[in-house]
Amino acid sequence: MLVTVGDVLELEPLRRAGARVLAGAANLSRPVRWVHVAELPDIAHLLEGGELLLTTGLVIAGNPAVQRRYVDELADAGAAGVIVELGRTFHAVPADMVEAADRRGLPLVALAHESRFVEVTEVVHREILSRQYARLDRAERVSRALTDQILDGADVGTLVAHLGAIFGSGVVFEDAAHRVAALSGPDGEEAVTSAWERHAALDHDGPVGATGSAAVRRAGGSAREPGCTWVDIWIRHGRWGRLHVLERTWDLGTQAEGAEQDELLVDRAGAALALSLLAEKDAAHLAERAGDALIGELVAGRHGPVDEVVRRAKRLGADLESGPLVVVALELRPGPGTPDLTAEERLETLRALAEALRSAVVTRGCSALVGESGDRVLAVVAVPAAGAASRAVEEVVEVAVDRAVRRQGVEVVVGASGEATLDGLGRAVEEAAVAAGFGRNVAGGRRVHHFTELGTYQLLVRLAEGPELARFVDSELRPLLERDRAVRPRLIPTLRAYLRHAGRRVDAARELGIQRRTLYQRMARIESLLGRDVDDQTTRTRLTLAIQGLDYLADRTGRP
Repeated sequence: MLVTVGDVLELEPLRRAGARVLAGAANLSRPVRWVHVAELPDIAHLLEGGELLLTTGLVIAGNPAVQRRYVDELADAGAAGVIVELGRTFHAVPADMVEAADRRGLPLVALAHESRFVEVTEVVHREILSRQYARLDRAERVSRALTDQILDGADVGTLVAHLGAIFGSGVVFEDAAHRVAALSGPDGEEAVTSAWERHAALDHDGPVGATGSAAVRRAGGSAREPGCTWVDIWIRHGRWGRLHVLERTWDLGTQAEGAEQDELLVDRAGAALALSLLAEKDAAHLAERAGDALIGELVAGRHGPVDEVVRRAKRLGADLESGPLVVVALELRPGPGTPDLTAEERLETLRALAEALRSAVVTRGCSALVGESGDRVLAVVAVPAAGAASRAVEEVVEVAVDRAVRRQGVEVVVGASGEATLDGLGRAVEEAAVAAGFGRNVAGGRRVHHFTELGTYQLLVRLAEGPELARFVDSELRPLLERDRAVRPRLIPTLRAYLRHAGRRVDAARELGIQRRTLYQRMARIESLLGRDVDDQTTRTRLTLAIQGLDYLADRTGRP
């Protein structure tokens, strides 16, 4: 429990000094992070928020404008409040200060009697540190208890029930699709379900996706809409769901006094649930899962500081500081006339490919962090020899594919980023994915596609960071897209083949497996819908960029 302004006023030195609240009484629940003795008129710029100031008012005496500005600046800086000792400078706190504090909601307290400021700061700081220690100790004890339960084989439902007892409040564990996986509470599942139905529709503001951070969703405008403290649950490369600890606002729609919503404790509970979801009897792949987790964080852009990434990678045997970095994305694609892999075959092949890649980088004298992310294998490869990154990547990939892919007809498409530094890993991950997506849409040809050789695709990546690319694709292709949603056969694949073969209709018809007469009919329909001559070079250039942009956006969003 945090120390509030109200708590401070109840401490013996303040009660003995005759503390009296003059303004901001509605905000006495503000937490006090620290107490400062300050006799500077412009102290506000030195504050970080949450400070409670002690002053005699010496430096602001006799000037109402300075007094009003002093209060306004403290409020702007997020100060918890200000305490003025009477007798030395003021016999009564100036009315201008009281009016300004009341207007800004800043707690303003007067001490009727002289007090030893050093005693006040000592007592308050002792209380703050004591409560912080108690909070940490409680979180550690709960974390250990949850870990013990996991080691004893407890499932998620059991853990959620235990959390409901700990918090004395409703606990809801939902998956990424907002389906309730488990819930519990001291008043029974029916009461929690009722509260959840009112709460689930509320927006949740906070550090979504942040690692190790719980957030608070305050109650809605009605007391029948409980707030909560919540934390996202991340598993490997994605957000699995969210843990909510509800405020106790259920009974008859009135605000009830419940257990404190401790954000640290909620965060520890979320970590325990994530651990429970990952727990398996077979621990043979723990290191691989740790690699998957770090790769997933890099893909999601929610990894910690670069130094922490380096340390975690080294624990997995990858020295990312040994040379320039290249991110490689490997995807599976059935060859022409080959049926797609089953989900089980795909998973097994990806795992084999990841393991072969780990071995191949060692034989090539490189170092790599390798993991699975969705339907691809991602590797951050450190190449010791400067300038040899492209060749090294191609050699490593060839060795890994020859070892791992046994089924005839299965192709491996590889995208490689340009050389990157540790600070640019996020961009390199995106480049590798884009290059792999390019390779996926190109029939035959080379296996490894380097982002630096993609030409206009590099421009598309930059444009896709804002709305410009989507707007361009829509403006160029809207009639075809709307028509293809309702009518078959679709015309976009025909246009793509025509552009890929630079307007050579015979070659486009051969690729599509249709007669030339059919291709001519489709191209005439395309020209009619677009209102353009597709043989015009400028038009072909614009349409080529639009088709490339469409493919890139589809690959990025996972939707056709």
